[in-house]
Amino acid sequence: EISEEKLDKFKTRLQKTRSELLDGVDKVSRRSNEEFQAEVPDVNDEASRTYSRQVLLSLGEAERKQLQMVDEALAAMEAGVYGICIDCEEGIPLKRLEAVPYVKRCVACKTKYEEGKRTGH
Repeated sequence: EISEEKLDKFKTRLQKTRSELLDGVDKVSRRSNEEFQAEVPDVNDEASRTYSRQVLLSLGEAERKQLQMVDEALAAMEAGVYGICIDCEEGIPLKRLEAVPYVKRCVACKTKYEEGKRTGH
């Protein structure tokens, strides 16, 4: 069971992370649009811009995934199930939540999940 005080600290951290991610995604989108709209004087510049655009967009995707995980953690708080592994339904250790407050699985279930993704099961 997570104390009310700890829960409030996690909520504050998650909301701060969420805000920073939204700012970051917005900046990436703006930068990507600026790169896309810039004039292209030669083929080498175009290749460089294409690469930069792909890097910026992939960074944006990673940030969007993290944002989704933060939103899910905040929703779990609202539902009263924050800190409970979505697979085994055991409590996630406080140290794990302190390290990454938006994790959904305990270490054992995360390991099984990752192995299943690698093997395609």
